[in-house]
Amino acid sequence: MSTSINLGTGANGVLGTDGLVSTSKTRVVFVDCLPALALGPQLSLARFGEIGLDRATPDTFERYLNDLEPGTDVAVAFIGGSGSSAPAAVRSLRGMRGFAKTRVYVVGEGAGGQVPGWAEVHDVEDIIAPASFDGFGFADTVEIGMRAHGSLILDPLYTDFYLDMTWNKIFDWFETTRWDWRELELDKLNPELMSAEEVDFLTEAAIIEFGTLPGAHNFLREWEGETSFSSWALSWGAEEARHSLVQARCLEKLGVKVRSKHALYKREPYPMGDTRVGTLMMNIISEARAAELYRALAAETKEPVVRGIWKLLGRDESRHARAFYVFTQELCDGNRESQIAALKMAYVWLADRSDGLKHPAGHFYPHSTSAKGVRRIETIQAGATDAADGKVLSMVRRLVEDDSIESSKDVKRKLRSLI
Repeated sequence: MSTSINLGTGANGVLGTDGLVSTSKTRVVFVDCLPALALGPQLSLARFGEIGLDRATPDTFERYLNDLEPGTDVAVAFIGGSGSSAPAAVRSLRGMRGFAKTRVYVVGEGAGGQVPGWAEVHDVEDIIAPASFDGFGFADTVEIGMRAHGSLILDPLYTDFYLDMTWNKIFDWFETTRWDWRELELDKLNPELMSAEEVDFLTEAAIIEFGTLPGAHNFLREWEGETSFSSWALSWGAEEARHSLVQARCLEKLGVKVRSKHALYKREPYPMGDTRVGTLMMNIISEARAAELYRALAAETKEPVVRGIWKLLGRDESRHARAFYVFTQELCDGNRESQIAALKMAYVWLADRSDGLKHPAGHFYPHSTSAKGVRRIETIQAGATDAADGKVLSMVRRLVEDDSIESSKDVKRKLRSLI
């Protein structure tokens, strides 16, 4: 392989030793390092596809960055340095907001030792030795940088500091309001105080709650590459799993065994939503309505243990609705498109109940008994859904900063004004 030094030419890519030009929109740049290494115009990595390879010198680096075509993504920068202070190219890169997510590696002295303070200040991934690029190590080293970049670039709500993520801000509230399993007194459950209808409701509720499992799967698929909401989804899924378990334990005390097939029906995946904010709004409605249904069940039963459990589950669902709202608000703040998507989903579920379906759970599981079960539970208190939707509308008002929204008709009116 002949030795060549290729300077980045921005819009036209890099002219390699074979005369080819790379037009890849994803770039990796080498600044003042690896002078004896010949670079072709691009590198093929199985996971990331074609990646353009550029060279620059410290005095041409800023010009290189400024000349890049719009939409070009500098994923990784390998920058030569001594390790005693931040190289000028690192300071230049971090001074340009458009490259905040570019992963930076300093190549030179200090590899393997203590990471200096300036590396943290300028968000440098690591200080590595030139020998890291020897032989097959070249592709491996670039791939590590691409992986570091990919973990951030998919997250539109990325924050520079971990504790600034929305989930970490609401964690204390969420964790300190969680009920303790030791609060339960299942051995005191009195079967004689449960009507046949209430046992049926308990069975349906236990089965319906199995449906949160594919919901958790879908959240993690739909939010792939994101950090904050995904962390919430894990905690939400864990809490919802307890809802199935505790009600199944109650049923066991009543001599009723819940078949696993109901959980297996729920594992059939359903399509991901068109927008994240639409998915969140649907879950606000789902959780708010579930909260009111559990409260209605608790108000009807005379069995104190089950009443207490249904109250706890209703409180959980209300907490979940508020948490989903926080993440929805994060997307809607100052974002007209997100506000429109949220209003569209709200209108779909709030406006028309003519088919008798009032809870999203019943819509997504046609191969199970959920839809029928949800409808049966809803018959015990006609006003439960209205009460839930009143709380949903109060959240909608805050999302779009419009205090005049009092009904689904008002949601439609607001939609028209935004569109």
